[in-house]
Amino acid sequence: MSRLTADERRRTHELRRSGVSRPTAKAITVDQFELEQPAVAWGRSARVATVVTVALGGLLALLQLAQTLSLYGPGSLLDWLLPRL
Repeated sequence: MSRLTADERRRTHELRRSGVSRPTAKAITVDQFELEQPAVAWGRSARVATVVTVALGGLLALLQLAQTLSLYGPGSLLDWLLPRL
């Protein structure tokens, strides 16, 4: 015996008669999004800013290493590196 109500059976019958197999989706899936333009390559200024940031970070790490070595000597190098790994 069908567990559908009379109203649900009527709607199902109307959908079958109209040729619509099932209701249309109300949500947009990720597959339906299309990019209008391909991804644009980074501009020169963004590349330069990235290089400057990486270089500045490396410089600051070297300065911290130099400060640690000057304060505590080379024996503390392992003690300084272990918590950072």
